[in-house]
Formats: sequence, C-alpha cells, structure tokens
Amino acid sequence: MYSKILEVGRITIKKYIIFVMIVAVIAALGAYVFIMREEAAFEQVLIVGTTYDPKTLDPALAYDIASSMIIQNIYDSLVGYEPGTTVLSPKLAERWESNENATEWIFYLRKNVKFHNGIELTAEIVKQSIERAKDLQGPPSFLLDVIDEVEALDEYAVKFVLKYSFAPFPSLAAFMTFSPVPPNATDLETKPIGTGPFKFESWIKGQQLVLVANKDYWRGSPKLDKIIFRFYADPSSLRIALEKGEIDIAIGIQPSDVPILSDNPRIKTVSISGLVIEWLGMNHRREPLNNVLVRKAINYAIDYDYILNNILWGTATRLHGPLPPGVVGYDPEAEEYSYKYNPQLAAQLLAEAGYPGGRGLRELELIISTEERAERGEVAALIQSKLENIGIKVRIVNLDWSSFLERLFNYDFDLYMVDWFPDYVDPDDWITPLFSSQGLAIDGYVNPRVDELALLARQLTDLEERIEIYKELQRIIVEDAPWAFLYVPSQYVFMQKNVEGFVLYPAYYIDFYPVYKTG
Repeated sequence: MYSKILEVGRITIKKYIIFVMIVAVIAALGAYVFIMREEAAFEQVLIVGTTYDPKTLDPALAYDIASSMIIQNIYDSLVGYEPGTTVLSPKLAERWESNENATEWIFYLRKNVKFHNGIELTAEIVKQSIERAKDLQGPPSFLLDVIDEVEALDEYAVKFVLKYSFAPFPSLAAFMTFSPVPPNATDLETKPIGTGPFKFESWIKGQQLVLVANKDYWRGSPKLDKIIFRFYADPSSLRIALEKGEIDIAIGIQPSDVPILSDNPRIKTVSISGLVIEWLGMNHRREPLNNVLVRKAINYAIDYDYILNNILWGTATRLHGPLPPGVVGYDPEAEEYSYKYNPQLAAQLLAEAGYPGGRGLRELELIISTEERAERGEVAALIQSKLENIGIKVRIVNLDWSSFLERLFNYDFDLYMVDWFPDYVDPDDWITPLFSSQGLAIDGYVNPRVDELALLARQLTDLEERIEIYKELQRIIVEDAPWAFLYVPSQYVFMQKNVEGFVLYPAYYIDFYPVYKTG
C-alpha cells in the first residue's frame, strides 16, 4: 500500500515537473517572440525615393549624381567636408601635407580601416586604386591627369607626385574617384565593396537598391540599419509617394512641387544654395555655332527672368558666367557684364552674322534629358520659342540619360542642356574641365588665352593671385559666349517629420551616416 502511494506520488511529481517545464518553454518562446517583435519595431529602415536612377556603382566609372548618391555611402574618399559646408576635413586620411611648390602631397591614412570584405586599407591599396581608375579611363578619369605617380611610402602613407603645382589637390581628393577599392575585386559596377558606413545588399535596376549598415565602420555603426532606395519614373509620382507616407525622404522633386511641399505641415524641408550650374551648350565644331555673333544672339534671345520665376518657381538664381556665386573667385561684377534678355539686340547680331531674320540658317537640334531634371523640358521649350522669335528654328530631342551622355561625349549635337555638379570645390573645377581645351572639351571651345590662364591659376599657391586670374577668365569666357549661362538651382530635399540628422552639402554630397528616425 505504501509503495503504491509512493508510486502515485512520484507520477504526480513527474507530471508537475513536466508541466512546469512546458510552461517555462512557452514563456521563453513568448519572450523570444516579444523581443523579436520589439527589435523589428525598432529596426531603423529609411526608405529614400528618388528620380535619380544610378548607372554604375564603381567609383572609377561613375560621373552622375544618381550613381554618386549611392557610392558616397558605400565608399569613403581620402578627404571629406565639415557637415553642411565646403570646408575640408579628414576622412580616410587623418592628415596631409605638401612640399613648398605643391607638386608632392603625402596623405597619412587611418589605421584599422577595413573594407566590407574584411581587408584592411593600406597605402598600397590606395596606390592600386588610383592607378586602376586611370587605366579604366572612365568619364571622371581626366581629373587624375594631374597625377604623375603614386607611391606607397609605408603601410599607411601614400605619396602623390603631380605633373605640376596644384594647390587644390586636397579638395580634389574629396571626390569619389579617390575612394579606394579592395585589391582584385571584380564587378564593382554592380557589386561594390567599400570602406563606408553602408554595405551593398541588392539591386533591381530601375526599381530598388538596398544598403545595410556596416556595423564595423571605423567611425562607429550608423544609426540606420538599412536604406531602401526606390526609383521613380517621374517627380509627380515621387511627390505623391512622399505625401502618402510611402517613403521617408524624397530627392528629385520638381520645382513646381516645391511650394506645395514646403507648405505641407506634415513634411519637413531641407534646402541650401548650391554650386550646381545649368547651361545651354553649343557645338563650336559646327556652323553656325562656330560664329561668336550667333552665339551672342542666342544669349540675348533668352528670357532668363521668365525661366527663373515662371518655370523654376524661384528655386534657382541666375548664372551670369562660368562660376556660380558662392565659390571662391566668383566675380560679382559678372552680374553687370552678363547677357540680359534683349530680343532686338539678338536679332541685330544675327543679321550681322549674315542671317537676317534667320534666313540661310538650318534647323538646329537641341538634345536634352528630362530624366535628370524634369523641368528641363519646359526650359528647353521656352528657349525654342524665344529663338524662333528671332529666326532660329530649333528641334528638341528628349533622350534617356544614357543615350544623352553617349551623344554628348561623341559631340553629336548642335545644342544641349545639362548641369554640372562640382567634383571638388575650387574654381578650377568649373574652368579647366568646361572651358580649357585640356579639359572635357565638350563644346569644342578653344581660346589659347583661356588655356594659358587656366593652367596658370591651377598651379599658383597664392589664393589672392588665383582669384584675380579667375576674375579675368570669367570676363573672357562671357565675352566669347561659348554657352548661354542659365541658372544655379537651389538644392531641396523633403522628408517625413520623424527623419532627423539629414544635412545638405553645397557640393551635393548626400550623407546618410548621421540620419535616423524617431517614433
């Protein structure tokens, strides 16, 4: 009897222990699910909507704002900017120095900086990356022409020997072409590997690109866990997505939507006067645009105020010459000697060129791409109308961005419209690439005096001397009328109220490292 009672007691205790264990397991599972839900709820995911569709993710090949916006967050360049300014600050290089005549520059790298694949950054890798970029001869490779030789002095010191004195070299080193890539990496156009705050995860071209946090980033893990870039075909769809709360940040809003979103109490606006310039280019290799009188007639025929006030809704200022206001060396007097809307003078100059009322002129083709700037179509139509008023017939061809660039760099155009995002913040970056025959030479513009002064200005180390030369250059270039100088667009980015930490840079550097969301 006693043994039976004991056996029953043992069974009861055993069942009780099993019951307690089951309850504990259920409780643990519940706690795990709760924790996972809480972590998911607090996962920092930023959804960026943009009309800028990247073409390549290789820093040696990219030369468009869409690709740059992604690359700048995957890679680090040698030099950076103080937040929201053009003031240079250390990045991958802790410091730098030059010899007396600025022909040799040494950059001292940070230690323990690693690529996303675990390889440590060294001076030899920087050397190989620059040599690779020069060998690939991508669109931005001309920026490296000033470099004669790169030498790894030791594991963390890299020396650049230049072909001549070049005072703004540290500013140039802030451009993404100076972003190191790991040795023997392949397919960096679609599978980038950098040292930056975010790692590449996936890319469905034309639709979506995903970056995830680099938890081992040398500055510390970013506040965001993930960034999802969604690409929109037009600015109207982008604006609607922002208003519906489908995206956190909108980049690429058209000017006509700026007042609407600025007045929306649920939307936050960040803006800055930028250094981007927009112009109407002319092919000097072709008649009649090789005639300075025709080019001046075109300049006087354009109603700049109408463009600024009625098409751009006050989101831009007038470009009076080759340099935008805000860059060192800008000549305020350009506002006096620049071209103003004067259709009577335009018609007179056209007649002096031998084409009275446009007689004898062939139709000119104006190539544009509204993929990059939607408002460009309206501006082009206004220019077309104003030129027709003085007898110049223009046919507008709107191309996708890749086709536009192909025709532009093959000089297959009469007229074109495009903008210029500064590679580095120095007047040289506007003058040499765009007006020296040793630069991009897109327009075929050649003036030996401009070539001479541009080369001299980039070699001088005295800033005041350089500024005086750039003032002279601006007068010469405006007088030659190689372009019609249009406008300087302000930069606007719109976001939900819970997005914090986003800062715009004049040089259009898009940095998501300090960004986070509240609530």
